[in-house]
Amino acid sequence: MKKTNKVLMRPLKFVALAGAVVVLTISTIQAQPVKYAQAGMPFLRIDVSPRNAAMGGAQIGVVGDAMDMFGNPAGMARVEGLSLASSVTNWIVDTKLYGAGAAYHLGNAGVFGVGLVWMDYGTFTRTVPVLGADIDPTLRNKGYMENGTFSVKEYAAGLSYARQISDRFAVGGQLKYATQNLGDVVIYDEFEGKNVNVSNSVNNIALDFGTVYYTGFKDLRFGMSFRNFSNQSDYFDQRFELPLTFTFGLAMNMFTLFPSLQADGANKLTVAFDWVHPRDYSERQHLGVEYSYHEILFVRGGYRFNYDEQGVTGGLGVNLGLGDYTLRANYAYEYFGKYFDGIHRISLGVTL
Repeated sequence: MKKTNKVLMRPLKFVALAGAVVVLTISTIQAQPVKYAQAGMPFLRIDVSPRNAAMGGAQIGVVGDAMDMFGNPAGMARVEGLSLASSVTNWIVDTKLYGAGAAYHLGNAGVFGVGLVWMDYGTFTRTVPVLGADIDPTLRNKGYMENGTFSVKEYAAGLSYARQISDRFAVGGQLKYATQNLGDVVIYDEFEGKNVNVSNSVNNIALDFGTVYYTGFKDLRFGMSFRNFSNQSDYFDQRFELPLTFTFGLAMNMFTLFPSLQADGANKLTVAFDWVHPRDYSERQHLGVEYSYHEILFVRGGYRFNYDEQGVTGGLGVNLGLGDYTLRANYAYEYFGKYFDGIHRISLGVTL
């Protein structure tokens, strides 16, 4: 009995320590001047998974899919076999976010995964100051001229790992390489006295980490995560940080409180709530609800609190079993205020 208690206490001690670190870090950040919208590579904070997005962005207590590597990597620990998934998000102003991930459960060694997300901004017209305007005042009123086209490239590729430390406690992490290329530009170098081609690109290594702990009361679980922990990046004399985000969340199937509503597990009503502390915005909250019927049909809804534009979310999902295969399809819609069109997300996946 004593040995069992020690085993059960280890995850609790770890969660307590991780929670203390998060609280201290948040307190340190709050003591600094408030900054808004000053983190770089903002595509790293966009929800990749339609399931999470449909539930108001709640992700800490939502587990068991390859897409978990993009939210709370610890949720990936409950993947069985091989899970493959890809998604596309029609983001604002005709841009798109793509995501793809694969997770494989390698027995007692844990779950290993690889993932990739990238943005598609389309093609832009490049404009540059009229050549010579910086040294000939008579040319300055001519402004800018077109100089071909360019495309912005942003992507992040990562390796993930998650493991069940016990039947109640899981940890996971992702190490990723993020890069941004804003295209080349011709500028006048005053030291060399000529025009030179400059590449506006930057890259960084970032770390995601998360935990999930089942309390033993019904299926109530809680967890924490931090995403995009990295060094600072520099564009010439401009320095910025990645969108570091701390999240603490809870989730529970509410029908476990009313056994008569479960119908032998046929019905589930999961309610999830996350407290979110971004580096460059004030605190936010994500509320999500998911009803599932026989783990085949899913109806989801949610709300994002303390956002200027985003708010109501919703979506559907279906799991179709075909022998040893399970096909997964998810759709999410997100209201994005009166100035932008709504956001649509779709994902397709398979579990082998």
